[in-house]
Amino acid sequence: MATMIKRSLGVGFAMAVATAWLVPTANADAKKIAYGKHLAGECTSCHRLDGVDNGIPSIIGWDIGEFVQTMTFYKDGARPNPAMRSVAGSLDDDQVAALAAYFNSLPKPARKK
Repeated sequence: MATMIKRSLGVGFAMAVATAWLVPTANADAKKIAYGKHLAGECTSCHRLDGVDNGIPSIIGWDIGEFVQTMTFYKDGARPNPAMRSVAGSLDDDQVAALAAYFNSLPKPARKK
């Protein structure tokens, strides 16, 4: 009986510690997404929030890593679009990460049938 109580207390303690670590992460993610939303005005002047591609690709729902890598390609000149090179060059790593988190948080638009 004592062993079962110790185990359940141990599990409860482990869950409390895990929760304590997750809450700040969730708060940090929410702050990063909010910061990305704040920064997104320049992006959304060309990339539509409804996900429609009118010659400018949608970035809604993009994978975070893909977004960051794509912006790095523009910053480094590996992708030659002058407008995107200018935008990417004006952003620091934290801003790119925030934008990636924001656009990733938006649901991908439904595919057209």
